[in-house]
Amino acid sequence: MKANDIIWLAYKGLISRKAIAILAVIAVLIGVASVTILVAFTQGVSQSILSIVESLGPKTILVLPARGEGLTQATVVSLEGLPDIEAIYPVVSGFGTINIEGQSMGVTIIGINNLSALLGQVLLTSGTIYPPVTTPEAVIGSQVANPLPGVFITPGDTITVQIGRDETVPIEVVGVLSPSGANPLSNSETSIFLPLSEAMAILNRTTYSEIIIEADSVNDVNTVATLIQDIYGNELSVITVQQLINTVSTITGGFSFLLISVASISLFVGAIGIMGIMLSRVYQRIREIGIMKTLGLTTRDVLLVFLTESGIIGLLGGIAGILVGLIGTSFFDIISSFANSSTSIPNSSGAAARGGFGRGFGRGASSISVFTFKPIISVEAIAIALAVAIIVSLIAGIYPAWKASKLTVIDAIRRD
Repeated sequence: MKANDIIWLAYKGLISRKAIAILAVIAVLIGVASVTILVAFTQGVSQSILSIVESLGPKTILVLPARGEGLTQATVVSLEGLPDIEAIYPVVSGFGTINIEGQSMGVTIIGINNLSALLGQVLLTSGTIYPPVTTPEAVIGSQVANPLPGVFITPGDTITVQIGRDETVPIEVVGVLSPSGANPLSNSETSIFLPLSEAMAILNRTTYSEIIIEADSVNDVNTVATLIQDIYGNELSVITVQQLINTVSTITGGFSFLLISVASISLFVGAIGIMGIMLSRVYQRIREIGIMKTLGLTTRDVLLVFLTESGIIGLLGGIAGILVGLIGTSFFDIISSFANSSTSIPNSSGAAARGGFGRGFGRGASSISVFTFKPIISVEAIAIALAVAIIVSLIAGIYPAWKASKLTVIDAIRRD
């Protein structure tokens, strides 16, 4: 029998009992849509986190005190004497509070002489970056610049930061950062960035919170990191950007596998449903199968007809599931964009969660920085989802098709 005749018979068999066929398609649709949406979300989260980490540059090495003690200038001098190091940027951080129209807002004060070493690409809404000199000039995050609805701090304005209980320090704003979301080394949204020496004077610090090292080349990163670890042992914790990337990839990969495995259960349930539906169709169509055999269809032809029916169910369910997945992710993206455009709510207590890979988000951050990501659906993921839907449907239809093909004309007459 020709292929187009088999497809025609399979199509006629499906539309003859539309309700049952639609239920089978819906079973596949739910499984494929679930997998498609979760794959899009996990890929989006992974890509967003990796892009944040990679913004630091592949040559970056982060040095932290392993025992909770600060890093001294002697440590910096010692590190500067090591080979294959292009630049070293000590960092100091602390916490303060600003009062805007009676509202108290906690901020993170960060001192560093090169903002790009800490933030990657520095994007300013207005103003300029401060020079690395001892002047109370600052670049502030977008939430510090807009602490309340209708309140804006611009370059040229002076803000008063309270350090501790009694000390207050006036700081001139020279630049405002563009909203950038999370950063592995700091929460730039709620931070005030100052030249290193000025920040140390304001915070009354003599040690550094961390040291950022830039190697001469990407190939030297592991060598430098290993050398520092060998020299200082447990006194320092050394982290490279590549280590962060590997850690993030491992975590998101495991999380993705878990979510997709859970979503695949619905696809498995759909396959069981298809098998049950196809078996019921076999018993309902015993007379029809007998007529097919009488008209000369071979066992192979009957087998192919019923397998084709399963394949069509998988194809239609897969396409519908992918469309539902695309619509679902697009809807989420629209809702997420709308939510992110809302104004952040100040936190009068000045408390926030710590997090991040390095120093973490500022403990004095005044508002919650929402981690944002864009769901990603690749062509490969769509193709795989469609192929899986068809394959699962075909596998589910093998036994019913085999059962139908083994029926003889005499069996059909007896059972009918």
